[in-house]
Amino acid sequence: MAHTPSPSSPSSAHDDTPPRFDSLRRLWHVLKPYTWQVVGLSTLIAVASSLGAVGPQFVRVAFDRVIPSGEWRLFAYLGGAYAGFYLLRALVGYASMYLSFAFTQSIIADIRMRAYGRLLRLPVTRFTEERSGSLVSRVVSDVNALQSMIQAGSSRLAGQLFSIVVVLVIVVWMNWQLALINLVVAPLLALITRHYQEPLRLAARKIRERVGEMTAVASESIGNIQVVKGFATESIETQKLGAENDAYVEHNLDRRKDVGWMEGLITLTADYGIGAIILAGGWMVVGGSLTIGELTAFLMYQRQLQRPILSVMFFNNQLQAGMAALERVSDLLDAEPETSGDEERIPRGNIDFEDVTFAYPGADEPALRGLSLRIPEGRTVALVGPSGAGKSTVTRLISRFFDPDDGRIALAGRDLRAFDLDALRSSIAIVPQDPTLFSGSVRDNIRYARPEANDAAVEHAAQIAHADGFINELPQGYDTEIGERGTKLSGGQKQRIAIARAVLKDAQVLVLDEATASLDSESEAIIQEALEGAFAQQSDLTTIIIAHRLSTIQDADVIHCLKDGQLVESGTHAELLACEGLYARLHDLQFRSETNVF
Repeated sequence: MAHTPSPSSPSSAHDDTPPRFDSLRRLWHVLKPYTWQVVGLSTLIAVASSLGAVGPQFVRVAFDRVIPSGEWRLFAYLGGAYAGFYLLRALVGYASMYLSFAFTQSIIADIRMRAYGRLLRLPVTRFTEERSGSLVSRVVSDVNALQSMIQAGSSRLAGQLFSIVVVLVIVVWMNWQLALINLVVAPLLALITRHYQEPLRLAARKIRERVGEMTAVASESIGNIQVVKGFATESIETQKLGAENDAYVEHNLDRRKDVGWMEGLITLTADYGIGAIILAGGWMVVGGSLTIGELTAFLMYQRQLQRPILSVMFFNNQLQAGMAALERVSDLLDAEPETSGDEERIPRGNIDFEDVTFAYPGADEPALRGLSLRIPEGRTVALVGPSGAGKSTVTRLISRFFDPDDGRIALAGRDLRAFDLDALRSSIAIVPQDPTLFSGSVRDNIRYARPEANDAAVEHAAQIAHADGFINELPQGYDTEIGERGTKLSGGQKQRIAIARAVLKDAQVLVLDEATASLDSESEAIIQEALEGAFAQQSDLTTIIIAHRLSTIQDADVIHCLKDGQLVESGTHAELLACEGLYARLHDLQFRSETNVF
């Protein structure tokens, strides 16, 4: 099986990379497919930011030339130029803002779909290692958390950096002595930011983990709401979420303390820089080496310079919060998907287990131990045995939800791993004990097996599954909404819809995994008729039945009896009874139990 990275640690080929460089590497990896869009948008934002550098020149000209001259024409020229310039700046600013937001939304939507697509392609083992709510959180909550970081990092950051360069050139040109103050202020800002980088990154990671855990706890409770209500454990479930919520609040407060100190120190340092310029510049004005207009313009430039510097400094806060989310999303995007073969044509033939050994991840004992058995093509094969014998494991391996640890499974003599996964699974239809239905109509749920099927094919499959009768009695017939997980239907009705879905799939192999185990006798009889209809539809259908009720598999062509992951005996119903082995004992025990019910 393909190695699956642990969900607790991000999968990365650069584990020794320093955190800040690893963060930038991950961000670049996300933005790389959009290089030209980033360049174009950054250029637009740089132009918008640079236009701001013209503003203080209006003030300098007004104070030093227009106002002292007293000429109304100069006032008119200045007013017209001022109005036209700021209108242009507003239009360019709006365009850069809107396009930046639209670009970010496009990236976020793309990342979300990539993450979800990869999530659905992960090996089943990953879903046993990490709760579904936490995985969903990676696709929804964590991807949303990337928005501010990507918007700032992909476009605004470049624009701010360009603006810093432009303003620095202007202030040095105006008065290089005053500009030297920035050589003291800027390094101090950088040191403050660097000091708080690691604490913010660690705090943000803990917050994202808590969000994932809260989503997992809530999803688990809501998904099993009938069990929760049945055992009156609402308060216990509330306490579980409360514990995660308290931890979330605590981590947020810790992070906010660091953010507050960092922002406060940065702002204080910047304000001290302004104060130093006022004192030094004022002294120059007194000495005649600087005019009032130039000092005022210089102060405005200083504010303009500090605004992008502070933005770049505060971007570290967004970066660390976003990187914590990006680590979880990257772990998903970088995870190895299920391994698939190249052969898309699935042949018909026998299914052979050849000395197969398999253990579930984290299990102490193997579920199958050197199992060898054959499932003949076009025959009905039953798997029976005590609980934990490995019956369901056999069908999961046939569908390649898992792969053997040793040995191999062959179809028509070829290893299952040689076949394309989608093609292989499309050739297998499964009717589980507890069928899964989706929100939507009855028609949508049957058509789920073959989305391109027309209404006539859907209804024909329902007729074969003996579901047409009760479906037509529903308020809107086939268009009736069945609720999440089919909550508006009975167990027998859901089972017949599942059978209709399997029939519509027109598969080569039909797996019935305890399809009637949880039904009453009347419902079981209806389901058996539905299954017989499904069998009759395709004469060369290979059918695998897992059953505890041995009465339902007496007509099977072959019965394989399993115990402790090994094949104990095989044969027909009559042959196994004559052997007086495990099957005969199970049959005798079940027969006596049923006759003693009354």
